[in-house]
Amino acid sequence: MSLEDNLKKSEENASAIEREIDYLEENSSNSDYRNFWNNSKKVVELFRTSKPLLRQDRERMWDKYSGLCKQVKQEMSSRKEEAKENASKIEQELGKLENDYCDTTLTLLHVNYRFREFWQKAREVTGLFKSTKNLLKEDRERLWDRYSTICDSAKSSQAERNNESAKNKDTITSLLNDAYFQAGGSSNLEELRKAKSLQSYILGLMKEKTLTKNDREPCWDFWKKVWGVIDSKQEKIGERNFLQAKDETRGAVNAAYYGDPYDALKEIKAVQGNIKGLYMTKSQRSEISGVLNDAWEKASSKISEKKAERTVIKEEKQRKYNDWHERMEGHIQRWENNIEKSKGYISSLEEQIDRLEGEADNARTDEYADMVRGWIEEKYQKITDVKGQIQDLEDKISSGKNKLG
Repeated sequence: MSLEDNLKKSEENASAIEREIDYLEENSSNSDYRNFWNNSKKVVELFRTSKPLLRQDRERMWDKYSGLCKQVKQEMSSRKEEAKENASKIEQELGKLENDYCDTTLTLLHVNYRFREFWQKAREVTGLFKSTKNLLKEDRERLWDRYSTICDSAKSSQAERNNESAKNKDTITSLLNDAYFQAGGSSNLEELRKAKSLQSYILGLMKEKTLTKNDREPCWDFWKKVWGVIDSKQEKIGERNFLQAKDETRGAVNAAYYGDPYDALKEIKAVQGNIKGLYMTKSQRSEISGVLNDAWEKASSKISEKKAERTVIKEEKQRKYNDWHERMEGHIQRWENNIEKSKGYISSLEEQIDRLEGEADNARTDEYADMVRGWIEEKYQKITDVKGQIQDLEDKISSGKNKLG
């Protein structure tokens, strides 16, 4: 082969190798390192088999090829470090997902999740998997397996909680049915008190037992419905007692105006004794008391007309006693009403405490949780104060009833 032919062949070989190196360089930025190294083998093979090839061309192109390979290796090392950092970030998020949204007992036999927050965090972790492109295959598979295990455990715990809640709902609903029929079938205040007592017991169960929001709401709605029946029945009982008291009062009034005043006073006392234990509203009892007082005054007036001044004085003392008797009954009635209102206020505070405890458990920050717990302590103090007031009223009622005899 002539020198001219040899040079021409060398140029062709150099051009072929140059094209492969340029192609390799153009495709080195797409992160397809496997394809890069496969193609680099072709370049090495061309260096080995391409003859003739001028020394300066070989050295120049080899330096270019070597630099390109070094650059790719550095990129691979950098991406590997980045992939490890990405894996570490996902590892940290999985640790939060596993530990920050559940409370485990000392026996580790039961895990109580805050499921809404847990699944919100799980969606964030899923998004992190999707958005993190640079992640080693073995790390992605390992981390995804761990993520799946954490979620499967939460699903299992959630299913157990839902099953427990469903059983508690059935139990509470059955008791509410009993309370509903007990209230609806009550014909007197004593029977109605049994329904109220059952309602209080059910309310305690609803606070104590595990109930999901979907199970708690219908139970609470049913509980309020039963209480509405109790209120309605109590109102009807009060109206019936009021009509009964009015009927009994008519006889006393007739005696006071048209009959023997002494018999009238006896009848008024008898009516007062009969209605003493009957449930009536404050306004109904006040109306009956007013009629009886008027009748009493009329009978007393008739008696005073027939007696001497000494007898009138004696009767005046009797009337004052009766007035005191009525006032004391009024005081007792008012104190009893205040006790009922105070108990209702305590129930309201307890419901607020339950709601605030839920807010404290689900607080996003420790500062807010501490602030909510402070509110809870204030409400517990209010309950203690109100209970003290109730005890004072009960002491007054006991003392008043002892005086009344």
